[in-house]
Amino acid sequence: MFQSKWVRIPIKIILIWLVITLYFYFQHPVVYRCLDFDANIPIGDGQLLIHEIRVSNLDEDHRYYPMDNEEMPWRIKILYKMHELGLPLNWQNPVYRTLMFYSWPLLAEDLWTYKISGTFISPKDIDTSGSVLDSFSLYIYPAMKDYDGSQREETVRNAVMAYAEGKIDPQQLDNPLIVNIVDKENDRTTRLVITPRWQKERLINRFSQTDHYNSPATPVRNFMDKIYCGQPQQALDYVLTELRNNFPLPAPSEQLKGQDIKVVGRLSWVDVYEDYLSVYRMDTEVGKPSENNFIPVQKLTFYTIIDQDGNHKIIDWKSAD
Repeated sequence: MFQSKWVRIPIKIILIWLVITLYFYFQHPVVYRCLDFDANIPIGDGQLLIHEIRVSNLDEDHRYYPMDNEEMPWRIKILYKMHELGLPLNWQNPVYRTLMFYSWPLLAEDLWTYKISGTFISPKDIDTSGSVLDSFSLYIYPAMKDYDGSQREETVRNAVMAYAEGKIDPQQLDNPLIVNIVDKENDRTTRLVITPRWQKERLINRFSQTDHYNSPATPVRNFMDKIYCGQPQQALDYVLTELRNNFPLPAPSEQLKGQDIKVVGRLSWVDVYEDYLSVYRMDTEVGKPSENNFIPVQKLTFYTIIDQDGNHKIIDWKSAD
């Protein structure tokens, strides 16, 4: 059968394509993630919970948003051209991802980018006009810190994601690292000495991993959105995998059926909940969207944990009505 040229030619083309695909796969950046944290650091009256350290050889100093059209990568020009021609988004995204895959990425040579991130939980609602970073700082040794920041999710009233970014010598990744948390209010420094167990991933689409905001409240908001959209199976995507088969779903309130909803609440941390450690509790209110007059209609309490992939998942919920 393989003696026919009508068979041999397609097979050769497929083999060549597979070799090319394999080559470009190994040209993509790598991401190393350390998720072995159970750190709960007191900061003033609040607490900082460390989520992960993420290190990548993606060149973060050269983003894919150039200001000068002459320096714009060809794949971006093609994407803009498709947009100008009015091609549907369901065409543009696959084409762009394919172009990104079959192209050479910009990789960092000497120093890689690191990001350490966690959740800062305050006993009081956080004033959005100020910065929680005035009360503490976060950095890794040995590494060079570039900047730190915080990012608030509108769902949560009393917590923000805090992070610090910088550069690190990849030769240091197999050595112990020191995570320093400086409590400026109490003039106290906490040092965590860790020998990371890195999980290696391949960054196929080369979107920046340092922009990822991983909040304990995110699965709660998405879960309730799916419930009120009448998509119970999709809601289970935000539940811990091993609990999905027998996981009960809350019934949507009759007052909110068929309407847009808003989910808000307060976050707290629970040392032990049933058989789970390091659990986040989200006291949730569901109501109608309103900037000045939000009225909760349904009240629920959710419990989330970080799974083995570093994603927040729901493990339980209770009605608080």
